[in-house]
Amino acid sequence: MKYIKKGKEPQTLTDKRNTEGAIYECAQKDWQEDLLKEQGHLCAYCMRRISLDRKSGKPSIEIEHYLSRKLYPDLSLRWENMIGVCNGDTGLETHCDKSKGKTSSEGVFVKGKANGEVKLNILNPLEINKSEKVITYSLSGEIFANVKDTELQNKITEDLDIILNLNDEKLKEYRKEAIDLAKKLLIDKYPTGNWTLKQIEREIEEWKNQKNCKYRPFCQAAIWFLEWRKTKLANKL
Repeated sequence: MKYIKKGKEPQTLTDKRNTEGAIYECAQKDWQEDLLKEQGHLCAYCMRRISLDRKSGKPSIEIEHYLSRKLYPDLSLRWENMIGVCNGDTGLETHCDKSKGKTSSEGVFVKGKANGEVKLNILNPLEINKSEKVITYSLSGEIFANVKDTELQNKITEDLDIILNLNDEKLKEYRKEAIDLAKKLLIDKYPTGNWTLKQIEREIEEWKNQKNCKYRPFCQAAIWFLEWRKTKLANKL
């Protein structure tokens, strides 16, 4: 999950909201275009590539209301509540806002985001302290909570594993591929393997920056790997 800094809303959304009796009916193309620019063409939840390219008859971007329209109808036409997400069909099961939920470790069935009446416990891509700052990764591509407080950890784990299903096997595979690519690029550029802090920092900036207005898919997993290598190197110095 990557932090999203919201920008100015499209004028057409402002106009629609200011129209008496207006309701959210469907995604408008200019709203989708602005979300793509805002998010560097990555899904707000899983970091998969999203675009206006059509797949199965519809664009591979959908507008998700972070706080659902069912629970918060007054926020349905608010830009600060809209994020761009994928179609949720990459993995073996549905994920992101299409996740149907599953049984928790306590044996209780927890509904997924697709229910439309589920609010995430903690995670929020619109707040850096509830996204990038509270999650981490493993070399196998798993995403998990990065906090010490047990109660907070459990809530984040439920968000990741059940409500959003971000540890779907296919998504873990894609994150591992991003990690492996970051390592390969590092080796290709500096074959000796004796990397310096500056070299690793340079690679981190490459992954943090957009190319042609796009971030690399699953970039945060790659950044985690490079930061991990940087820390290991720093501890040796």
